[in-house]
Amino acid sequence: MAWYSQFYLGRPGSELTFDINPNTLEIRPAQISAKKRTISGHLRKWVFRTSFPTISLQSNYFTFAEYCAMQSLLSVTDTMLSFKVRDGDLQTIREICYQTDSMTVPIRENSATLLSAALVAAGAAGSLTINGIYDNAAGTGTNYYSGGSYADATGIITLGTPLPTVFPCYCTYSYSGWLVEMSEIGGQFIGGQVDVGQVSGWSLQGA
Repeated sequence: MAWYSQFYLGRPGSELTFDINPNTLEIRPAQISAKKRTISGHLRKWVFRTSFPTISLQSNYFTFAEYCAMQSLLSVTDTMLSFKVRDGDLQTIREICYQTDSMTVPIRENSATLLSAALVAAGAAGSLTINGIYDNAAGTGTNYYSGGSYADATGIITLGTPLPTVFPCYCTYSYSGWLVEMSEIGGQFIGGQVDVGQVSGWSLQGA
């Protein structure tokens, strides 16, 4: 969890700085679900075979300043938020891609690629680095990306060396965060002359 305990969170390119106790957060995959109530009042729910990263932050270890900063971000509703780690410990993955021709490979859209695109659009540095394109799942042999380029706005990789034939290839890239949507979790409200609301945590759902 140390990778997530020091992070930036906020509007892409204008993030706030957080340095929290690792015990205050939890990361897990969460499935996408859809709910709809029928005319007769019955509630229907569908769960899809797709999951997105979710970070849960509990406020019991937060300082008052961090608590207030998190609360201020709840008012950001016109855009999704940028979540980036601060310690430089990038995460690296390798996934299968399908090139459009021998020199062009579109990367799969996910929370990491969307964040990098949002940062570049805001005039900041991207958060994703392409390390290589290979013709095998092990990531060995010729790196067809060497000398190539990546366009964050479109998610298109231009290769430095053309692939010999059109077939599935494997892209290795590193990233430092996700584009996320924040919501309250575990809210407690006490009624009286003045209603008092206390938020015990927040959920950061990947895009």
